[in-house]
Amino acid sequence: MTVAIRLEELADRAAAIEVERLAFGSDEEPSIVEAVRDEDGSFALVAEEDGEVVGHVQFSRAWVGDSAVAALGPIGVRPDRQHRGVGGALIRGGLEAARRRGEVAVILLGDPAIYPRFGFEPAAGYGLRNPFAGTLPGGFVIAEEDFMLAALDDRARALAGSVRWHPAFGRPPG
Repeated sequence: MTVAIRLEELADRAAAIEVERLAFGSDEEPSIVEAVRDEDGSFALVAEEDGEVVGHVQFSRAWVGDSAVAALGPIGVRPDRQHRGVGGALIRGGLEAARRRGEVAVILLGDPAIYPRFGFEPAAGYGLRNPFAGTLPGGFVIAEEDFMLAALDDRARALAGSVRWHPAFGRPPG
């Protein structure tokens, strides 16, 4: 079966929310998607297989200092379609869409064992600090190296200042 990656359409929204709910087993990620999806700078892609949405990735506006960047997340794939390349196809498609939109960079908080294969590097290499580093309520720990950046053009080297995600992602610890 072939998976098609395309921009999310209005008709895909309920299916995309259900994919996020199934992928994460909670309502936290779907609530983030609903909070950011209609904001300026936001866009999403879906993975479709045989006419059915099986994956979803959300991009939203974030900032480094006064510079707008794109933030990747959440990304979800239906559990019965995981480990088949759907998530990777969504990431690659999303990075290309961000490049076409003229984004400077894409940032994310994620597993440093996964994202470098898609061009993400530790954001610390750009002089940026992870505002979410530390222990979150509930004991979840986010490490400095979980904050990564994919530079989409040379302007990324000039990024400087505080990093801010949409408020839907919560408040940094501290």
